[in-house]
Amino acid sequence: MQAGIAAARRRGRHGGRPAAIDAEKLAAITLALDGGATKAAVCRTFGLKRSTLIDSLARIGWSAGLKVQET
Repeated sequence: MQAGIAAARRRGRHGGRPAAIDAEKLAAITLALDGGATKAAVCRTFGLKRSTLIDSLARIGWSAGLKVQET
């Protein structure tokens, strides 16, 4: 089983659930939050659940008042 997973990764395949928010939308969200928008307002504007927003921000390491460096 591990050999099959390793072979798939060499072919560029990655398993798991896809990210709920794509990179472009996440960039717009962090820009809004850095601009002073509340998390509640961002959730309403982008049609997200609060838990999804919190999880996505944690995944990229965003914290209120800190700028995220893009790679």
